[in-house]
This record gives sequence, C-alpha cells and structure tokens, in this order.
Amino acid sequence: MTSVGDTLAACAAYGLPTSNRLPRGPLPGETFTTLLAHAEHHRLLGFLGAAVRDGALVVDADQRADLEMKLEGWLAHALRVEALLLSTIDELERAGIDHRVFKGVALANTVYDDPALRVFADVDVLVPSTEFATAARLLDATLGTQRALPELRPGFDTTFGREAMLRSDGGLELDVHRTFVDGAYGLTVDLDDLFGTPRVFTLGGRDVATFQPAHQLLSSCYSAALGDWPVRLASQRDVVQLIWVDDPSADDVLGLARRWRSQPVVARAICQAWATLEPGFTPPLVDWARGFAPGAFDRILLASYRGPARGITTQAAGVLVVPGIRDKLLYLHAVAMPQRAYLEQRGMSSVAHWRRGLARLWPRR
Repeated sequence: MTSVGDTLAACAAYGLPTSNRLPRGPLPGETFTTLLAHAEHHRLLGFLGAAVRDGALVVDADQRADLEMKLEGWLAHALRVEALLLSTIDELERAGIDHRVFKGVALANTVYDDPALRVFADVDVLVPSTEFATAARLLDATLGTQRALPELRPGFDTTFGREAMLRSDGGLELDVHRTFVDGAYGLTVDLDDLFGTPRVFTLGGRDVATFQPAHQLLSSCYSAALGDWPVRLASQRDVVQLIWVDDPSADDVLGLARRWRSQPVVARAICQAWATLEPGFTPPLVDWARGFAPGAFDRILLASYRGPARGITTQAAGVLVVPGIRDKLLYLHAVAMPQRAYLEQRGMSSVAHWRRGLARLWPRR
C-alpha cells in the first residue's frame, strides 16, 4: 500500500511530468483523514483537490465533502489575504515606498495556471532596508494591525532583521520584510538587487509588483532550503514550478547566487525538490546543483537552519557574516540580551530566555 508520505509527494508533483504516482484505489477513511491533515499543513490542498476533481485520486462522497470544506475555507481565507495585500499596496504607494510582493500570493498568480492550486496563509511584502522601519510603522498605524513581537533591541531590525510580523484584529498576518530569512544567509543578500524592474501581475484589477524570474526562484530556494523545518512540500513544488514554467537563465540565477553567497542554499533547494517530486526533466540548473559541494563554512551555516534549536542557532551563526567588530558585538548583544519589551511579549525573563535556549541546544536525554 502506498504510504501517506508517498501520496503527499505525488500530490505535490501533480500536474508535472513526474514519476511520482497517486494510488489507484480509494484510500481507507483513516488514511485519507491523515492525508488531508498533512496536505493542509504542507499547503497542498489545491493540488489534492485538482487530483480528486480530475479523477486521478478516487475518494468517496464523505471524503470529497471533507476535502471541499477544507479547500473552501482556505480559498475564502485567500480572498481576505488578497484584500489585505491590496490595502497594503495602497498605503505603501501613497507613502512613495517601493515594494515587491513575493512568496504565496505572488507565486499563485504568476507561475500556476490556476491560482487556487497554490493556497497561502499570509501577505509577504519586501521593502527597501532604508524604508523598513517607516513602512512597518506606517502599516501598523493605517491597517489596524499590531506587531506580534518587538524587535530584539531598538534598531536591530533595520540593520540585521528579516521582517516585522503584523497581525490584524481578524487574525490575518502581514509580514513586512527587508530580506528573505533570518541569520547568515539573510545578511548576505545584496538588497539593492531586489528593486530592479519588477515582474507585474494583476490582482483585483491592480498591477502588483513582484520579482523577476531569477530573483523569484532564489527567493523560493530560501524558503525551501531554510524556511520551515521540516520543509513544506509546497515550497519544493514552487522551486520546480518556477524552473519548469519560467525556465530562468542559469547564468542569471547563478550570478545572483554568487553575489548573495547563496550557492549552497540554491543547490540544496533544487536537489531536495528534485529528489522529492521526481520531475521528468533535468535542466542545467539541476545538473549544476547535483554537482555542487558546499565547503565546511557553508555546511555550518546550513546546519544552523535545522533542528529544534534552529531559532537560536540561526541567529547565532549570523554573527559569522556580520562585518566589523562593532557590528558583531551589537548583533551578539541583541541576540543574547533582548530588550525587556521583547521578553515580556514572550512571557519570559532574561534568565528564562537563557534557560530555554540552553534547553533547546542541549535537551535532556
């Protein structure tokens, strides 16, 4: 019998030329319930729904009803997220702040034939580093959101941080980014590269700016290789889909990766996506990724993004790429000794912060 994991991988690859195959017969009730829960976690409900509607995966009436109810809820959520995105763009444009929408909303509307295939949970918008603090304050004030967590220390986000996470009263999340990820690989991105001529898609009758294909692929590689742990399968599908649909120039992609010191990130994301989804095509970027071997330093950086203590190790490893003694000390001070407002928001004292960190680094056996 095909395992739930194999069926999930086949769902993630659905619509691609692939050797991954969905099970032929109907799934037992308990197995389908497990599959549905995992598909929701991995953002694969759209692909699962397409496979069922196409008859590629056989389900009974109750299973179809459960799937349609879940999918309907996610698509209704997507409409609310898109409305928040359009309001965000309105505010940024009125303030003259350049921006790029990326991740779920942008991917669903650029590289998938049907945006409903790629469900998403929140808004991700990137602004210039010099405008980051202004943009976060502006959106917080005008959209009725609240910041989920204060920055580690005043001024940390503008120089070293990834994002400000804003939450609306209705529970929607708006992530205002200055770079793609926390830690070392977020600090080595050349942020000026992100604001060239945008790729534009239409949403609600509005033109929305996102990244050009090479930049969009690298952004997705950061999500797939360094984002959620364990990785969500939708992130791996995004990497394959971008290469399959856009076929970005290998020279453009690898040129950016060299400038951003992220060849190990791109290689890992592509190799893992191809191993999981088993696409039936092998473009030059895949050959390059399979032949790439990261050095010892990058193996340390990659390892910092994995494991139960990744929130600590990712931040700690970032100091290895921060230039200058003064900035290294400022960075370490913020990571080791967050401001009181940050700790209070998390319900912790400085001592509890350290104890929690040590417990994750060295869990009791």
